[in-house]
Amino acid sequence: MHPPRAPLHPLLSGEHPLPKELGNYLVKVLRLRAGDRFVLFDPETRSEADAELLRDVPAVARVAAVRTAKRSSLRDVTLLQGLAKGDKPDQVLRAAVALGATHVTFVRTERSMPGAELRDERLRAVMLDTARQCGRGDLPELAPLSSLEAALQASDGLGVLLDPNAEQSLVELLRVVAPTQSIALAVGPEGGFSEKETQRLLAAGFQPVRLAPFVLRTELAAVAALAVVAAHAGLETQSAAGEPRATDP
Repeated sequence: MHPPRAPLHPLLSGEHPLPKELGNYLVKVLRLRAGDRFVLFDPETRSEADAELLRDVPAVARVAAVRTAKRSSLRDVTLLQGLAKGDKPDQVLRAAVALGATHVTFVRTERSMPGAELRDERLRAVMLDTARQCGRGDLPELAPLSSLEAALQASDGLGVLLDPNAEQSLVELLRVVAPTQSIALAVGPEGGFSEKETQRLLAAGFQPVRLAPFVLRTELAAVAALAVVAAHAGLETQSAAGEPRATDP
């Protein structure tokens, strides 16, 4: 069983009183008591450390030597996600953290709900909670809500446009792409990108690819695409290191 994890910035070795909110989380939510061990991580510096709770209330911990986080993103992946309604941004952001995206930009599109806004504090809390759960030691860079034009100007790497009618699949495209290649994934909102937006993406060099023989919901499309890209980076990295790939006998 993996030890529980909690975020803390700055992360320093030694004996320290813990912030009240963190102490409440460890004691009241995780039910830790003096003598219990856990892991602290600082996504700002991509570091982590083993820790022991010395006192419950107020919470005091002994933090061991700080080390580089064991798990972080394997490649530079930017997600350009059309702004969707409800809690879909939360779902997309959880997937982005757990599946290794390094940059996330929510894009206001022609089919986004008029007046929809994002709460940065809530989104950061979602990212921290996901990183705590999945073991990731860093966080994606979350850009402000943007127009498509501004997002394209800021994006870098191989542009990939998810299109259920595309001739080429994402898997086929990645077969000829190095696992270290930066990738920018463009995912439309409910109803997809408009024709004008699609043409702008194509003009910017984005290559249309499909994921499945079916039309996926926007939040599911983001999850599926990020999972394929993460698997490609992980498998190719293992292969380059001489480790067996999942398809090897």
